[in-house]
This record gives sequence, structure tokens and C-alpha cells, in this order.
Amino acid sequence: MNTFGEWLHHQRDQLKLTRKEFAERVGCSIALLRKVEDGERRPSTQIAELMANCLDIAPAERSTFVKVARGELSVDRLPRVPKPAAVPTIPQTKLPIFPTPLIGRQREIEQLSQLLRDPQCRLLTLVGPGGIGKTRLAIEIAAHMQDVFTGGIYFVPFAPVNTTRLIVPVIADAIGFAFESASHSDPKTQLFNYLKEKQALLLIDNLEHLLAESGIEVLGELLANALHVKLLATSRESLGLQGEWVFEVQGLPVPESTYAEGSARDTSVELFLQRARRAHVGFNATAEDYPAIIRICQLVDGMPLGIELAAAWVRILDCDEIAREIARSLDFLSVSARDLPVRHRSMRAVIDHSWKLLAAEEQAVLLRLSVFQGGFKREAAEVITGATLSTLSTLVTKSLIRRSGAGRYDLHELIRQFVADQLAEFPEEQIATQARHGRYYLTCFSQADGLLRSSAQHEALAELTAEMDNFRAAWDWAGTHGEFALIEATLRTFAIFFDIRGWYREGLDALDRAVAALEAANLLSPPGRMEQVALGHLLTCQGFLAFRLTWHTQAGAMLERSLEILRPLNELRVLVESVTFLGFVNGSTGNYARGLELYSEGLEIATAIGDRWFAALCLLSHTDTSEFMQGLVKPLDAYGRLLSVVAELRLIGDPRLTSIGLNELSASALLLERYDEARLALEESIALSSSVGDRWSLGFAYRGLGVIAQFQSEHVQAVNLFRKSLDILTELGARQDVARALAEMSRSIFALGNDAEAGRIWREALRLAIETKGWFIALEALIGLASLQAKQGEREQALVLLLLVLNHPAIIPGTRGRAVRLRIELESQLTSQQVEAASVQVHTKTFESTVDEFLKQV
Repeated sequence: MNTFGEWLHHQRDQLKLTRKEFAERVGCSIALLRKVEDGERRPSTQIAELMANCLDIAPAERSTFVKVARGELSVDRLPRVPKPAAVPTIPQTKLPIFPTPLIGRQREIEQLSQLLRDPQCRLLTLVGPGGIGKTRLAIEIAAHMQDVFTGGIYFVPFAPVNTTRLIVPVIADAIGFAFESASHSDPKTQLFNYLKEKQALLLIDNLEHLLAESGIEVLGELLANALHVKLLATSRESLGLQGEWVFEVQGLPVPESTYAEGSARDTSVELFLQRARRAHVGFNATAEDYPAIIRICQLVDGMPLGIELAAAWVRILDCDEIAREIARSLDFLSVSARDLPVRHRSMRAVIDHSWKLLAAEEQAVLLRLSVFQGGFKREAAEVITGATLSTLSTLVTKSLIRRSGAGRYDLHELIRQFVADQLAEFPEEQIATQARHGRYYLTCFSQADGLLRSSAQHEALAELTAEMDNFRAAWDWAGTHGEFALIEATLRTFAIFFDIRGWYREGLDALDRAVAALEAANLLSPPGRMEQVALGHLLTCQGFLAFRLTWHTQAGAMLERSLEILRPLNELRVLVESVTFLGFVNGSTGNYARGLELYSEGLEIATAIGDRWFAALCLLSHTDTSEFMQGLVKPLDAYGRLLSVVAELRLIGDPRLTSIGLNELSASALLLERYDEARLALEESIALSSSVGDRWSLGFAYRGLGVIAQFQSEHVQAVNLFRKSLDILTELGARQDVARALAEMSRSIFALGNDAEAGRIWREALRLAIETKGWFIALEALIGLASLQAKQGEREQALVLLLLVLNHPAIIPGTRGRAVRLRIELESQLTSQQVEAASVQVHTKTFESTVDEFLKQV
């Protein structure tokens, strides 16, 4: 049964009055009301009526109310008081509020929310370098957890705290707990007792500077005493407490494409755009700005603070200028914003804060680690910098270096800039460290040659690719310091590595710089044998990569000069490369006899020095030229030779060279109309070249599949395969190979009845072939154009063109066969007078003028 007091309180709540307001309104004190509620005395009729008026009692019920208030009637005569509905407890949340939404952290939010809901995870530390966004992410996570922590969520900032002795009072202040001075318990115990039954989350922010002294263990004690409390901490290093779960915070995602307008959402680019618009309301990024914006995000490795500091400059500089300034100097990333903590107003201040927390030995190792580019392995760090595993582990823990893969580490680029500046203040140490770095990586590359030409090719390619930034730095160091013997030792690896990766232009640029440095050094003093061998070998590599870009004139000149240097020195291990590569150039420009001579010489040298790899390559090239270019070997005999070469290549184990051999074997099988064998060889070639990322061989294999489809009159399929080949070869810049694929694809396009398109592509193939001295390809294109003329009724002109083709010295057997068949067909459709007239016209035209005539056509 309700008491009268309960009923009164219900009426008060309905009026939304406080107890004091209620007491004032009925004209009596709180004490009097309490006595009335307890039934100690009866209120007067006047007071009871006043209470009825103040409580807005309905007129029909007032008489009953007054009698109940005076105790003359039972309280049961009053309307029943409904039981109050359960009101959900709203946890107290004390978190900083940010004016903009968090960007690019959805994945981390989901992961961390799941961890904090795990009963086993009671201390979760977000670690990462300064400016990476640990605090902002932690606050966002905490805000998502209000349904879990009914005892409240509290932000506890420790950035201004300089001793662990203040941990307990700072936490107490953040949660609003006041210590009782009269209590016999110490403050720590009072705090623990207060939190004991609370299901609360404490966000403990910026602890790294407190870890150098004892006392951080109090956080572990808190968790042991308050079993329903969880801690979410942020620090530049882990706390080292038992039961700690560590989550490493990385930079925001950076789009891979440099034209990423569509993929900017929820990435570092979106953060840059947001901050730039706040810094300058008139800022509006254009499509031309995106490559520079992405470059900015790459330079700061997606670090939110770095992005914010960079974006502040859009009021003064364009995005390209900002990117250049960041690359030039770390000091550029600074602002004077008053609402940023001093330690966050520049990247140098952020990193300097972490730097000062290091021990002297840790600083010394980190200084030397700045010489690495793009990461490093533990073994390299030990040899070059003297870093022990323990020191590396400590630097990882302090978020100054990162684990970037199995056995690999790297430095955030901004941290690397900072410590590189520090190292520059110790010139002798800097010079010595750079020298150890240069020698180490050039030696590593020189030792990789055998692996690159074996079954370990895939692993060797991955290893060398991972170290390319270090190799580039080592290469430049060696050129600057005249370490040409070290450079020369890497060149066999250099040639095959840059060839497989398709990095022709970069390779040529590096070789050009080394040649220039060596020739400048030779002007100062007469070159010795080592310098001559190095120059000859550099020219050999230059010639080979220029050949891959079909710069045949330059390639030929470089290789001829290398031979002039190397032959008198009788340096056979280098001479075999120069001879073989010059054979490639001659074979591709129609000088087949010279090519065969060079392949034979290369085979002889390779055999003499026991180089199975170059011996197989020379034999492969000699057979190819003999069969396809000059018709010196019967197709069946050539096929048998190529089977033997491919078998040898399988024994050597080089996947890339084996795929090239299979391409040639397929072409030979095709001449014998063994279509299934030809296709199987190419499918295996595709698998091998794909496994090592050799795009050139892959492009050739797809071209070969297109030719097979064409031979079987499957022209739609053939065109699709040729286009796949062209996509790869065009990207590589292999213009002569592109011309060949175009000339062959046009035959299928013509067969499908698209005459105009076929003519256009044949003319494009002709242009590229002439530019690259690919005469046999130019002749193929001219035969195609002759077939188009014939179809359009210009049979006599078509016959003139075919006769010019048949008279060209670079014609190969396959091309001759096609030209002869079309000539016979045309002559059967012309009168003897027309045929004779065509023969006369041939003597009035030159090959060059005929080509010019076609190239002028639109």
C-alpha cells in the first residue's frame, strides 16, 4: 500500500519540482514534510488545502486529499501511484570533443572495439610515433563503448605530468573523486576502493615520458583491485606491464594511384582535403593537384599530424610546392596554431620529444640507421650500424623504427630525415657509415647473379626488389667516391635484374651517371685495367638496355665500343655478354649474318669459361636466327635443337630464360603445324614468366598465342590475344616488339573485314618498324598494305609493292613465302602487259619513297 509521503513525492515529480521547490510551494519546511510523510503529526486543514492547491489536485478529489492528509481517511482512498518505470542509467562520459569527424580509421575502430569487448583484454595500449593519431583514435574508440562501460568513460591526460607519483591523483581528478583527508586509507587505496565496483573505462593518454622511472606499475595494481575497470592507454612505446595488449597504430591509407579522385574517400587524401579547406576556405583541389597531394601523403607516410601541418600551407603554396618543400626539409612541417600543443606544432618538435627519451647507445644506433633507404634486414643493421637485436627491439618498442615484414625493419620517412640531420652533425661517423652501407649492398647485389640465373630466381628477385632503395643509394655513393670495382662487380646482376623488371630507362639513367663519373676520373689519371674493364662492362649493360628499348643505333655504338675495350683485355666473363648482346642488335636490324657470327663467338667463349647460361642463350639465339631469319636450318632440325636447348634450360633452372626458350620452341612447332604443342609451350611460358614478373616474355607469349589462333582462322580470339600482348609491350616501351604485334594483329583484323582499321594499324606498324630498324617487320606491314590495295582493285600497284618487298635484303623466309603467294595470286588476275608494267615501275621507285608514301596517308 502506498504511503501518503510516497504519493506526495509522486505528485512533486509530476510537477518536475525539486524537494526544496516543493517545500517552498506548500509553505512548510522540509523537516515538516518529512514528519508528515512519517505520520508523526497531522498537518492543519489550512496546510493540507494549501498543498492541494500547489499540487493541482483535481477539485473532485480535494476533499478526500485534505482528509487523507489530516489522517481522517485511509491513504487507500487516494488514486494509486504507478510504479516508476526503470530509467536506464546513462554512464558519465568525459571525453574531449573534436569539431571534425575521424577519417580513415574505420578498420581500426572495428578491431579495437572488438578487443575492448573481450573480457581478457583489460589493458590495451595504442603505440606509435608522435603525430600518428593515437589520442584521436583512442577517443573515438572510447566514444563507441558507452554501452559497455556503465560506470563511465574518462579521459586522463598525462602529457603535462612529469612523474609517476602523480598517476593516482591525476586519475582521481579526471573521474571526479575527492580523497578524504580524515580517512585512515592512503589515496591509492581510496581510489581503488572507489573504482572497485565500477564498470569504467579510463583512457590514459601520453604515458611514454613516464616509463623511464618506476611507478607505472600502479596501473597494474589498479586493474588487480578494480576488476571491472579497463584501461585504454596511448604511448610511443608499450608500458611493459603484465597482461598488456599492444596495438600498433599506422599512418592513414595512401591511395596507390596518383589519379585518385575517386578513391580519396576515407584515406589520407581526404584528411588533407578537409584540413586544407579549413586552412583556406577558397581551396578547391583540381585533377592536376591529386598526384602532388598523394605525394605529400606518401612523404609523411599517412601520418595525420604531418598531413595537417602540410595542409596548413595551402594558403601560400600550391600542392606541388608543398611536396617539394617536405622532401627538402623536415622543418617545413611546422605551424604556429595556438590550439595545438607546443610539441605538436612541428614535426621536428614531435620527433625531438621521442629522441630525448632515448639512451645514448640507442641514439647512436638510430643515427646510423638513417643511412638505410626503404627498410633493412636485421643482418644489415648489425653489420652497418652495430645494432643488436636488443637495441632494434627497444627502438621498435619506442615507435622509432617499425617491423615491416619477416626480418625487416624501416624508419618512418620523417623520423629518418630527423636522425639524418642529427648524423650530419658528426661528419666522420656519417662518412664511415655510408661507406659500410655502400659496400654492403653492392656486395650483396654482386653475389646475387648466380641466384638470378637459377631455380631460386623468384626468391632472389623478391630480395633484390626489397633492397632497391638501398642499392640506389649505394650505387650513387660508389659513383661519387670512385668505387668502380664495386660497381663493375654488380653489373651481371644489374643487367638481368633491370631487364626482368622492365626498368630500362631507370637502369640506363644509373649507368649513364656511372659512365660519366668513370670517364671523368679517367681524365684525371690514366685508367688501369680495372677501370677499363669497368668501362667496357658499363657500356655493355648500357647497350643491352638500350636494345630492349629498341634504340638500336645507340645500342650498337655502345656495344661496339665495349668490344674495342674488352677484346684486348681478354676479359672473357664480360666479353661473352658484349658479344651476345651485339648479336641481338644485329639480328633485330636485319644483319642476320653478323648476328650468327656473334652468337657463334659467344657460344665458344661461354663454353670455354664454363658459363652454361650464356652458352644456352647463344645456342637459342643462333637456332632462332638460322631458322626464322635465314632459313638455314630445316624446321624439323631446328625444332629438335630447340627441344635440346629447352631441356638444358630446365636443368639450369632459370624460369625466365626457360620461358624465352619455350616461346621460340612454340614458334618452331607452329611452322610444323603442331598447334597443340605450340600452345602448350606458350602456356608453360606464361606460367613461368608470370611467376617471376617478367613482362617482356609474357608479352611475347601472348603474341605467340595470337599467331596460333590466326593460323587456325580464329581471328576474333587472335585479336584479343594480340591486344593483351600490346598492352604489356607498349607499357615496357619495346617499340619494335609492338610493331611486330601490330603487323600480325592487322592480318586478323583484315580477315574479319575491317579494312580501314587494318590499314591504319599496318601503317602504324610500318612507322614503328622503320624508326627501330625492324626491316623484316616493315616488310610484313607492306605485304599487308599490298593485300589491302589488291582488295580495293589497285592490283598493279599492289604487285609493285610486293616486288619491292621481295627485293629487300632483310626479307626472312616466312615473309618471302607470304609475298610470293600474294604475287602469284595477283599475276593471275592481271594481263601480261600489266605484270610487265609493274616490273618496270619497280625500278622507278625506291623502298624509302614507297614507305614515305604510305606513312603520309591518314
